[in-house]
Amino acid sequence: MGPMKTVVRDQALYEAKSGKLIKDGFADYREVEAYVKHHYLALPVVDNAGKAWVLDDGPIYCLHGSQYELLNDQRVHLSRCPDCGGMGIRADEFVVESDCIRCTQCGHEFDARLEMMET
Repeated sequence: MGPMKTVVRDQALYEAKSGKLIKDGFADYREVEAYVKHHYLALPVVDNAGKAWVLDDGPIYCLHGSQYELLNDQRVHLSRCPDCGGMGIRADEFVVESDCIRCTQCGHEFDARLEMMET
């Protein structure tokens, strides 16, 4: 069981599954992020422009640094685009020497394993 998954609406933090209010009165998103960092909570993943990742009409959560999950705790294989921070989904083509991932925001294609080795 991971951290409680949350959503932000109208400067307030809610539990994502039940809609129960956790805390309100935040001045901006940075205050929400600071609150979440000090509690066992998770916010939906957002790209560099602040737009939330959405898959199957639900938010995506990043747990433990690189593990992505849907609201129903189902794990999904996604990666962050190095260009725009958007959601990268594995391409359907099977290629042994690469793991081609395509960003849903900007269309950039990259290999997650190569990106990790280069950094």
